[in-house]
Amino acid sequence: MEMTDPEWEEWVNSLSESERRVATELLEEYLQRIQGRDRAALQQLGYALGIDQMARRKLRDGDRFERLWALHWIARLDIDIKIQTLQSSSDDYPETRAAAARVLYEQERPEAARTGTELLLQGPKPLSVLGVDTLYQLNKLSPEPLISAATSSYSEWDESRLIQVLQVIGEAGPSKPDTALGWLGFLFLSESPNVRAAAAQSLSGYGWHDDVRSAVDINQVRTDESPQVRRAVYRMLGTWEDDASTNALLDAVRTESDPRAAIDAITALGERAEQIPESELSTSSSAARDWVFTSTYTSTEAAQ
Repeated sequence: MEMTDPEWEEWVNSLSESERRVATELLEEYLQRIQGRDRAALQQLGYALGIDQMARRKLRDGDRFERLWALHWIARLDIDIKIQTLQSSSDDYPETRAAAARVLYEQERPEAARTGTELLLQGPKPLSVLGVDTLYQLNKLSPEPLISAATSSYSEWDESRLIQVLQVIGEAGPSKPDTALGWLGFLFLSESPNVRAAAAQSLSGYGWHDDVRSAVDINQVRTDESPQVRRAVYRMLGTWEDDASTNALLDAVRTESDPRAAIDAITALGERAEQIPESELSTSSSAARDWVFTSTYTSTEAAQ
């Protein structure tokens, strides 16, 4: 959007310097809350205030903080900036890369998912809160750009970055059947239980995927030494909903010794857990079944 309203210009020209600052602060506040035609009208006020020109100048010549300010307003005012300019002016700091990726997302650029994901995943370090949210927004409907980038780079990332990406994959929409996901199975061999648990979380709902079923040994991962990992695996298996996964969960409740993991296994089985003879449940699983079904009954009764 590159236009101004003559009425806004006339009003802005009547303002003092301090009044312009107040107008800019109020504009920022309202643009965070308003959508549609009212938002478009307010964006024209931003152009009348000269914010677009200042943003372009700071993006080109400013330091890191000035470029962050510029990128913030480029997104707010929907200022048209060439994608090459966004990339070249933001690729030296994680904060500016995240802000530039957010611009691509907010402006719904056709290349936003691929280019924004590439910007965010430069370097090995963890993403900011804005970076993680933007990564999710860019990939929530179709995570192929993220999965493609992760497939070639995950071994270079530190643990926190890897876990962030796995969490986004787990929350995003399902990938295509031909998307390569076998690399996620190798993460169950990681020395870190946090990574192994995140790998299980990322594969929730992927029981139908051939790559996943080939790469994940259900019986091996369900007997992981870490209760944290077993809990994540039980939740994963509960979403796969096939005979092999159900049998693995049935085996788990016979031997599970961790109370919280037992709750997850029983919950994943759902009503099928009611049919298991008491003698076939571990002590923890028996207590977990009582707790889960008592809680479910109480919640249902309260809702009525």
